[in-house]
Amino acid sequence: MNMKVVKGTTTTTVSASARVRPQLAAARSRLLGPCGGNRGGRGGRDKARSFVCRPAAALGVEKEKWEDEFTDLEDRKNKEPMALPQILKRKRVILVRHGQSTWNAEGKMQGSSNNSELTKKGSEQAKVTKALLENAKFDATFVSPLKRAQSTAEIVWSASKVKPEVLSSLREIDLYSFQGLVKAEAEKEYGEVYKLWKKHPSQFEIDGHFPVRELWFRASTAWQNILRSEATNSLVVAHNAVNQAMICSATGLPPSYFRRFVQSNGALTAIDFFPNLGKKAPKIVIDRMNQSPSRPSWSKTREGSISQKFVLIRHAATDSTDNGTILGTLDQENLNKRGKKQVEKINTFLKDLEVDKVFCSPTKRTVQTGYQLAKNQKHKEVEVKLEERLSNIYLGEWQGKSASTLRGQPPPKDAESLNLLHERTNEAWLDIVQQAAMDGSKCTVIVAHSAVISALICSTLELAPEYSSLFRLTPGSMSVVTFPEGVLNGPGNVICTNFTTHLGSLAEGPTLDEESEDLFKDFETCDWDGCF
Repeated sequence: MNMKVVKGTTTTTVSASARVRPQLAAARSRLLGPCGGNRGGRGGRDKARSFVCRPAAALGVEKEKWEDEFTDLEDRKNKEPMALPQILKRKRVILVRHGQSTWNAEGKMQGSSNNSELTKKGSEQAKVTKALLENAKFDATFVSPLKRAQSTAEIVWSASKVKPEVLSSLREIDLYSFQGLVKAEAEKEYGEVYKLWKKHPSQFEIDGHFPVRELWFRASTAWQNILRSEATNSLVVAHNAVNQAMICSATGLPPSYFRRFVQSNGALTAIDFFPNLGKKAPKIVIDRMNQSPSRPSWSKTREGSISQKFVLIRHAATDSTDNGTILGTLDQENLNKRGKKQVEKINTFLKDLEVDKVFCSPTKRTVQTGYQLAKNQKHKEVEVKLEERLSNIYLGEWQGKSASTLRGQPPPKDAESLNLLHERTNEAWLDIVQQAAMDGSKCTVIVAHSAVISALICSTLELAPEYSSLFRLTPGSMSVVTFPEGVLNGPGNVICTNFTTHLGSLAEGPTLDEESEDLFKDFETCDWDGCF
């Protein structure tokens, strides 16, 4: 049995943290740089310090007037994104990225060019995506005008009689003179401009345009069409960058968040919108993000990779989670039969992933979820460390009560605030990340509760506590954060949230129906899914 349980807080020493923390801070500062920015409260705009990044002309690249088939649309505007339209009923929108294209395979920069087609692998990815959506019932479909997206939509949506609506605003990011170049060619020909694209894309300028800023505005115009339709469930088939912009413009995140959310070929992202009358925009919950149609690369160890990943697992099901009972810090029950099956599926799915460390909230349901994963590791003995700071949020007199009986009520006065939750979970997160920096751990698993994992994702993205309600996390789900160049060389990216493909028939359906009404009413209880 290659596992042992260590009770107590994280074993990082103060002196070690003191040595590594400045390095992390300096690394983050270097990455964000004068063109980056941190995120404050939800719904505001980028509050980065005022710096000026050099435009393409200042870098010695002559500006040219760019014209193509989309020029006459006049939608390439360096403007603030439009606010989401208010809605009168709940809606779900599922974003799908097209399958692998010929230019994806060749490493060419596609942008909004229309010269690439689906590869055989891309078609197969689309077929698996279709299978993931087998039980979906869409009222409307929207698709990019580019043929790689349209070919994907034809496969995914082949069984439906609903005719897709083509939206030019869903085309991929306009990359102008970069389009058609292999990345090495762009780096050689454009030098500093290409570096700006890689390091600070929101400030990147080419041919007199700011592609990422224009994309954010264009994505917001797509939302006007999609959310104003009568559809309850809508399917959107588009591209990597524009899907990122759709997610961020909907949630109020600025262009500096470009590349912080990964969108894989054929993967789907589900976003729920709730009427929020009296507010400027609907309430938004990301039900799941980047649900891959094939086994994702993060689920197995890649030899020679320098990236460091953190797999965040919500504990598997208990009777209380299945019945909608608010648990908070209560620790009175074990995993139920369904939860034990979920644990088996988690371990089978991650059988090729070499885990270096497992951190658990000190409850039965979290330890039972993480125990077997550590036990099954063959490459070395793996400790299960119980971390008090990963404990679930305390909800006072609500604990042990049915969420359905508490709808519309504010949390009890003695409940732990979101600010306090974020303070302690952020401290735990920094210490865990610092340990990985010191010992070189490639994969760390954290098993905790929905509210805690939401807080950890917010810490990764430098988001305020009020963003906790943005991420839905169901029992047995996995969310993944990676640092592509290592934790000392840039911020973490969110690879996926609420990943449930491994749960198979135990996972919930992709679209809304009448039976899901109670599920979504429960969001009103304490404003995020983490209470259960």
